[in-house]
Parts: sequence; C-alpha cells; structure tokens
Amino acid sequence: MITNWPLVFFTVFSQLGTGLALFAWWKDHHGDSPSAKNWQTSGISAAVATVAGLVTFSGTASGAMLVAQICCLILAACALGAWKRCSVCGLLAWIAGAAGVMAEAAAAIPGEVCTTSGLFPLALFPLCTVILGAVFSQLKQMGEPDDPAVRYGRFYIPLRICLWLMLVITAIAPCIAWDDPFMRKSAIIWMQTQLYWMGVIFSGVVIGLSHMGRITLLVQAIVAIVSITGLRTAFYADGVHGIIDMSTLYMH
Repeated sequence: MITNWPLVFFTVFSQLGTGLALFAWWKDHHGDSPSAKNWQTSGISAAVATVAGLVTFSGTASGAMLVAQICCLILAACALGAWKRCSVCGLLAWIAGAAGVMAEAAAAIPGEVCTTSGLFPLALFPLCTVILGAVFSQLKQMGEPDDPAVRYGRFYIPLRICLWLMLVITAIAPCIAWDDPFMRKSAIIWMQTQLYWMGVIFSGVVIGLSHMGRITLLVQAIVAIVSITGLRTAFYADGVHGIIDMSTLYMH
C-alpha cells in the first residue's frame, strides 16, 4: 500500500502536542519547574500537525477527522495562550488535544467499535500520546532541572507503564488468529512488515533505556518517537485501518 506521510505526521505530531500539553498542565499545578518550553513545543507540534492535516485531505476533512483537525487548531492556539500565562488555556489545550486524539482513533476504526479492530486504535493512540508527552516533558531541554540526585526522569512511571502496555498490545496483535476479519487481515500483514516490528522492538528499547538513568533521557525521546512513527506508518500503510483506494481514505 501507499504510505500517506502527511497523515502519519498529522497523527504523530498532534499526539505529541497533546501529550506535552497534558504534562505541561500537570507541571503548572503540581510542579516547581517551568513549563514554558512544554507549551511552546506543544503549540509548534500542533501547528505542524494542523498543516499536515490540511495537506492530507487537501483542505478540511469530514466526519471524525474534521473534528481532529479543529481540535488540533484549538490545541495550537490554547498552547500559545498557556505559554503567555493564560491559566484556563492550559486546561482547554489538553482537553481539545485529547478530544482530537480520540477522533483520530475513531476515524481509524474499519468496522464496529466493540471489536478487536475497533478497540485497537482506541487503545493505541492514547498510549502513544502519553508516551510522547512523558518522554519529552522530562527532558532538561523542556526546563526540567538537571539534578544528579534524581536517578530517572520525572515521568518515568507513566512512561514505563504505557510503554509496557503498548509493547504487549503491538507484539501480540500480529500473532493471534483473530475472529475479527479486519484485525485478522491486518495481523497477517503486520507479521510480515519490518517497519511494524521495528516500532515494537524500539518501544522495548526505550523501556530498557529508562532503567539506565538520566543520561539516556534524550536518547529515550528520540527512540520513542521513531518507534511510534514506525508503528503509525505500518498502521496506515500496511493494515486495513488505513485502507487507501484511489488515494482516498475510507474514514468515518
């Protein structure tokens, strides 16, 4: 199948922006380190995603993807407002981002919601959002203090939990003969897709790096986004969740 790269970038960067907004909002209310870099990067990521979304659909989309585009634009605007110290903007940013992520997941459901193929994106997309937000938010480049006394990054617990869940889900998915015809077809394709397994393996690598201390924080972030981009590329290009026919995506 043809890889729709703008769609991959739209979902990855919108989820990065949402994750950063979530942890920036948490920092504003529960932490003592500045979150300005978080908000700035969140806004930039959402802006990149907005442009990618417009390129993907040659303008505005329809249905759930239109909702995702609107939410991404709201995320970008509210992240900028939060960067300028608008307190209510921070809350609105991550809520809008979360709604957009769920809209992206809903748009990727090929059949019924209460099936394996329907639940798969509903689980995968939020996990990717938290992973990206946690792994980047704990970088010193995001304003986190470089304290040698802190052995791991501040958000290593939610990062590890979500990485383990994503690793288990994505590793098992291609190995089961699902009753769901959509999931069974995707599983057969994913089993033979190198990019998919690269994403699975790299998520395990991030788990290992997270046990090695703060010196690996930047490497964790790089490997994590490569892992999720690999999985997302395979998800849309090599599975029925992103069927392409005459360059048109079948979406709800």
